[in-house]
Amino acid sequence: MGGKAILFLIVGIGSLMMVTILNLNKFSTSVFDNSVNHFEVGIAKVIAESGLNLAASNLSRNGDWEPVGSPYSYMGTDNLKIITRDSNGVKIVTSIGSYKGKTHTVEIKIKMANFSEYAYFSNIEGAIWWTGTDSVFGPFHTNDDLFVQGHPYFAGPTTSHGGIVQYYTDQATDEPTIVGSYTSGITIAIPTNGIKGLSSKASAGGYVFSGHPEVFVEFVSDSIKYKFSETDPYTTVLSNTLAPNGIIYVDNGDLRIKGTVKGKWSIGSNQSVYLDDDIVYADVPDPSNKYDTSTDLLGILALNDVIITDNKENSEDININAAIYCETGGFTAENYGTRDPAGSINLIGGITQEHREKVGEFTVSGSTKTIVSGFSRNYKYDNRLQRMVPPYFPNTNTFKIVSWLE
Repeated sequence: MGGKAILFLIVGIGSLMMVTILNLNKFSTSVFDNSVNHFEVGIAKVIAESGLNLAASNLSRNGDWEPVGSPYSYMGTDNLKIITRDSNGVKIVTSIGSYKGKTHTVEIKIKMANFSEYAYFSNIEGAIWWTGTDSVFGPFHTNDDLFVQGHPYFAGPTTSHGGIVQYYTDQATDEPTIVGSYTSGITIAIPTNGIKGLSSKASAGGYVFSGHPEVFVEFVSDSIKYKFSETDPYTTVLSNTLAPNGIIYVDNGDLRIKGTVKGKWSIGSNQSVYLDDDIVYADVPDPSNKYDTSTDLLGILALNDVIITDNKENSEDININAAIYCETGGFTAENYGTRDPAGSINLIGGITQEHREKVGEFTVSGSTKTIVSGFSRNYKYDNRLQRMVPPYFPNTNTFKIVSWLE
């Protein structure tokens, strides 16, 4: 190879190396710039999510909280903006974080959680044991310990304030089966003014019965029948004429109900509610189907107890379609310890109660439960309660996230 050729080769190789070095420098610069950009975007995202935590914390204490003072200073500059607005009972929170020219926006929709969403809720269990023949499908919570014996079954999010207490110390004998999450240390207080709220709602578009020690109400599809003693004749009125907003309240008297419910209703008393016979929906839903098309819904609310009457009609099973709420009492059966065995409580709905009450007495041998008096339980959670609420039902003063967008 001649000298001129060698010179061309050296110049070519040098040029190639210079191009390579320049490309490497550009690549290194690009990697660095991308890394810095990613870091700054990440900081903006952290700021935005911190804004959501701030809003959620304040809203949990005060559902009417507004972000007065926004934008807020975060990391030394005013780079956090929070906006809240309401839409059909849903609170919309938008949080915008900024950092060195980069912004990140997060928007969540939250709504107040409701006691009607629970398949089972109690403040006090009273050391009544869940046994191997018991099962709960749907959200479960107690502010007490969870007392278990013989593998009871819980299918759904399960929470308690205390821990799991087993009848025997042998874990293999009593450990419950929980399909879903279990969390202890959670407290959710039953309100002290839920029934009072029902009264005010009934006064504004519903119907209030007052001045009667007992009120008998029977739902008959589009009509409601009522009377004030066992021997009185019924008065019949159209349901939407008696209570256009679907709320009926008995002031200072016991309420006794039965019948077939059409539409959305809440009915209650600042004393007790007695179930004198079946109380069911005209269109009974498939309880496992959250999106069942039935629009019938009932809330039964009592300051004291909701009680299955000891009568002929309830001597062989009782069918109940409702979300039940007992503010200071519980759900029980009249004379549960002395009445004859009465079959099953076939409930589609949920139960919220201050303290757990018995509905029957039984003996357990292995996986067999024998009813000695009162009722056995056949409770099915109405999954529609995850998206539908009776016209008035107390809320838990906590929020749940409906959607998250960023």
